[in-house]
Amino acid sequence: MSSLSIRRIITGVLSVAVGFIGTFVILLILGTDFAEFGIESVIVVVALSLAAMIWLDYFLSAEILPE
Repeated sequence: MSSLSIRRIITGVLSVAVGFIGTFVILLILGTDFAEFGIESVIVVVALSLAAMIWLDYFLSAEILPE
């Protein structure tokens, strides 16, 4: 595997982890859980994961997004 592939894998894994952890923290602050929050929790996970992926792509130079 090339270093670019490894950086892309790291970017993907870290962005999903940031999405789940960020959503968990938000739900803790709100005093609710994934089951009670419903489908909105999935939307929040995806949104936070995409935001984290954009920044990780920039800092790790994973070249997932075009210039």
